[in-house]
Amino acid sequence: MKKFLKSRKQLTVNPTDITDFNRDTNQLEAFWLFCMFVAGKNSDYASRCLSKLIHAAKLGQDIGEEGVFNYFKSIGEVGVHNALVASKVGQYGRLTKGIMQSLDLDLETCTLDDLLAIHGVGNKTARFFLLHTRQGCDYAVLDTHILAWLRDNGVEDAPKNTPTNSKKYQELEKKFRYLSRLRYPYLSDAQIDLLIWSDQSNRISGDEVFDMEFPFESRDGVDD
Repeated sequence: MKKFLKSRKQLTVNPTDITDFNRDTNQLEAFWLFCMFVAGKNSDYASRCLSKLIHAAKLGQDIGEEGVFNYFKSIGEVGVHNALVASKVGQYGRLTKGIMQSLDLDLETCTLDDLLAIHGVGNKTARFFLLHTRQGCDYAVLDTHILAWLRDNGVEDAPKNTPTNSKKYQELEKKFRYLSRLRYPYLSDAQIDLLIWSDQSNRISGDEVFDMEFPFESRDGVDD
């Protein structure tokens, strides 16, 4: 049975603390919206836009038992578009279509392919969501920070921007997983993602990442 929050106050996303394997349905839906928002944007700005969207969609009321996606179904495509405009997130056409296609997803069980089928969602966005909501996922979020780390660690063919070709993405993902696990053998993939992002963006210290209470996963027996 799906569990819904009773207050929209808990639907905000802190970009420095995004890993949570125990999100309820509303939190998963809000985080999926954040993942769609943050593509090509500053994470703080995307977080603020998400808060504005939740507020605009309900005009200051609580989402309640209805759930974020169920409420968006009730207001329809025009209502979702208007809420996006009020949030000032931009890319309204792409996001409206993507959100409407997302409303029938079960975010607790959906696969990578399910997410990639959504309009405007690529390998990076889909993996970002799964990595930070599902324990045991071994994906790589190949954003500019991860790609820079790859180049710094000898992967000369790593581009500056996320590759759009799935085969190239998977090749680099495999290299990153191998190298990052050699460097950080006792960290989970989610921790490694946050650690490198924090180092590259100077958002939080490496010590803070190590202190975070993420589940640690054994690297033994991983099939690469």
